[in-house]
Amino acid sequence: MPEAVKERLLELLDKNQQSYHDLVDFFLDPNIDIDDKERKASNFLKKEIQSLKLDADFPSQINEVHDWLITQNKAQCHQYQHYLEKRKTGSERQYFKNIAQAYEFLIKVAPVKRVDGSWLYSIMRYWNDPIFRELIQIYLEELGLGGVKSNHVCVFDDLLLNLGLEHFVMDLEDKYYHQPAIQLALAYAPAEFIPEIIGFNLGYEQLPLHLLISNYELNELGINAQYFNLHITIDNFDNGHAQLSTKALEKIYSKFKDKPSFMEKVKIGFALNNKGLSSVQIIKNLNLEAMVVKILQRKALVGNVIHNEKCKINQKTINQWLSTPNSVEEFIDVLIEKKWINLGKDPAESRFWQLISHEEGKMFGVFNATEKQIIYDWIAAEYSQKKSSNKKLNVAYSNSEDFVYSHFSDGTLEDIQHQIAQTDQLGMKINKILPYLAPHAHHTAIGLWCTKRFVDYLFPYLNQPAVSSAETRS
Repeated sequence: MPEAVKERLLELLDKNQQSYHDLVDFFLDPNIDIDDKERKASNFLKKEIQSLKLDADFPSQINEVHDWLITQNKAQCHQYQHYLEKRKTGSERQYFKNIAQAYEFLIKVAPVKRVDGSWLYSIMRYWNDPIFRELIQIYLEELGLGGVKSNHVCVFDDLLLNLGLEHFVMDLEDKYYHQPAIQLALAYAPAEFIPEIIGFNLGYEQLPLHLLISNYELNELGINAQYFNLHITIDNFDNGHAQLSTKALEKIYSKFKDKPSFMEKVKIGFALNNKGLSSVQIIKNLNLEAMVVKILQRKALVGNVIHNEKCKINQKTINQWLSTPNSVEEFIDVLIEKKWINLGKDPAESRFWQLISHEEGKMFGVFNATEKQIIYDWIAAEYSQKKSSNKKLNVAYSNSEDFVYSHFSDGTLEDIQHQIAQTDQLGMKINKILPYLAPHAHHTAIGLWCTKRFVDYLFPYLNQPAVSSAETRS
């Protein structure tokens, strides 16, 4: 890492917060010392808590929490059944009118999905204390027990890659990094924040209505919803993460002397879930036109010097229209006004769509399949709703279970494997492994290998295949 960049990130330790994106970069930087991250995490969380609105309904008594959570869970499931009944009687999708809106949602939730489970990393340092066993198990399962096809971050990144959405995430506004910054701060929080971490995890492991509906509608649109389905299957109150979270709360509560203070801090942690933009807020504010503007602005960086000067619209050449970001936005309005783009109708009737989608079109090949899907659905709008169908263009997507691996290695994994093989002391093995279970590393090849070893050492039964009754009798 360049020294100047490292110095800029380290300045965040003692300066006022610059941006949530900077904080996310700070916590994910492997070159910054863990003590510095802990110091920054503590300062940041204290500021966040000062402006926090607590959930007045959250129980103050430990013996009320389990039933309260069950009631919340049942309410969400009841609402979901009501949603399904409405859909069966012909109601339209509630969240995503078309494929492009689903893409926009996936792009805007990417920053938080890419740090999934990170808030529990700080608990891993207590690996030899039995009262943290449930929380450690949850973290390991978020990491897929070291399996690339089950690691939540790997699964979501693979989804973005297959849909061609990964580069859109780079253009997101800072507000989409607020909740990820909180989760990463909890990942490096000192011991005084253990109750808040428990409360945050308790809230995050519940089964929200938006997750159920998102999973249903993404599947309906032909988009692989494995990531969302994973959370539905493991966040359950029978034997899943919701149940493990409640057990952890009860066990750790019993060890704290100041129990009223402990419960208040748990309540604070639970409320931290509501900081930043929620999935529901993101869904309510989906804006395909803004996505199209960004796509065209990006193309304009090259396109503003290569168009024919003869073609003029409203007395300006195409190159002039594309010369500045603001003029690109105005240019779109002009194209609509001049009927080059006919919103709410079959895109085939729009001259602009013909130019970018037909092989003989002068702009064919300028936009990739994902960008064309977004533009197509933006133009179609109400037309696609009237047709009760959603046309999915050819996007490079595969249901293959193979994930991409790098064939290049800097030797770090081999070094760790050698070091682990050279010692018989469990504590030494764990201490060498733990840094690679951190949020920045667990979804890499070395992180996945280290996760598997951690599971082998402390949770071997989690890796045992199910035994059928026939095998048992034999």
